[in-house]
Amino acid sequence: MLQAIFGWAVRALFGTPQESEKTMLSIVVGAAAVWPLLLLGIPFPKVAAFVVAFVPIPKWVRPGWIRAFWIVCAAAVPIGVGAALARRGDTSTGGRSGWRAALDGIPVTAALSAAFLTAFVTSPIRRMWAMARRREELTIPLLVEREEYESAAETVRETLERGGLPTRREEPPWLLTAPSRVLRGLGNRTLKDRIPKDLRFYRGKDIDVVVNPNGVTVQAEEERAARAHALISEKATLGPGLQTVEPEAQKLERRVKDVWTIYARDRRSHARSEVLLGRLDDIAKELSKTFVPFDDWQVLYREILQVGRAIRGRPQLLGTERGESMSEERRPENQWPPRPGRRVSALSTPQLVAGLTAEMRELVRKEVDLAKAELRVDLKAEAKSAKWLGLSAVLALCFLDMLFVAAALLVARWISPPLAALLVAGALLLLTALFAMLGRAALVKPMESTRRTLNESWAWAKNRIA
Repeated sequence: MLQAIFGWAVRALFGTPQESEKTMLSIVVGAAAVWPLLLLGIPFPKVAAFVVAFVPIPKWVRPGWIRAFWIVCAAAVPIGVGAALARRGDTSTGGRSGWRAALDGIPVTAALSAAFLTAFVTSPIRRMWAMARRREELTIPLLVEREEYESAAETVRETLERGGLPTRREEPPWLLTAPSRVLRGLGNRTLKDRIPKDLRFYRGKDIDVVVNPNGVTVQAEEERAARAHALISEKATLGPGLQTVEPEAQKLERRVKDVWTIYARDRRSHARSEVLLGRLDDIAKELSKTFVPFDDWQVLYREILQVGRAIRGRPQLLGTERGESMSEERRPENQWPPRPGRRVSALSTPQLVAGLTAEMRELVRKEVDLAKAELRVDLKAEAKSAKWLGLSAVLALCFLDMLFVAAALLVARWISPPLAALLVAGALLLLTALFAMLGRAALVKPMESTRRTLNESWAWAKNRIA
């Protein structure tokens, strides 16, 4: 439970961090968790030093020195949390000054520290209660966004029901909701906007399931827990939630889910698609060169195999995915595309022409949509680039003007200033005429070859008509 709260806190506050930021942000959240001990150090400096560092403080060290150190640390932690939120561009701190953004870290720090203290009490009680009931508890990583939470929770319930583990929604026990309620009660809008108000809890025969924003916790007998784990993991591959934790692994997982999304849009057209299977092969090759924890590696390994199996027209092993396309046995004989293993020659000519026309139309439509999207992105980028390039060109012209002014002032040391300006202007006029003559000499008639070819074709046509 502590590990789940800690991992979720980093992601909820700062999004999915990069590898270079992960250590720093984890330190920030860890400091917020021990903030009550820092506050304890203000009235009891030596006691707090022994609790935190396990080092007894000598008697000759004055308590005032240690108390000053604890005051600085206790003030620095919420300011650091607020600064980290402002640096990550959190929307709740937008438009505020630096010190106001730093002060926003105080309620977040208080909420995190109180949630960790609550988990210290509730987690052991919940563990002992599960042991007394001879149940096993496991957590399946499933990172979902707040707007996807309810649909993901309902999908988990439906998946378990289809897999022979029916559950019904009930009010969650207070041991489960205590940390999240503390976070919502003490936190500011930063936490309230990212924590589900109603935690989804499902209960069935000898099984309890709670869906958190960062994972699904199952408490049941060993066999039922293993079955639930398999069902949820298989279904999560074909949904929006992420099952990996490391940033590099999540990048690969998003690419796998992109392949699945493309296939799911039109299963019949993309069945046994060599392009999609080739993309999966590329992801697999990149996975073989990427160093990720084993838990994330085996998740990616399974997901690649699952999506590849679906594209090849094979059902999932546990049957959690219900394909929209008909089965091979029920597919009509005259349907396009033809059933795998059936000869194309068995189809009539109108069926072949209609099928090929439909595929070409769909291909052209998708290519046009892709071109439009790419063009919009390119135009935005080009407009931004043209703005800065235009400003650079204006400044370059100003620079040339100042060079000519400097040249006129330099010549003015030997002749009068008006004559010096006229001399420089005359030199510029001569250069302009020279460049114009060179440009005119290099000018070619536009589309000369095309016009010549058209004239020859027209003359040949007139001779043929005559």
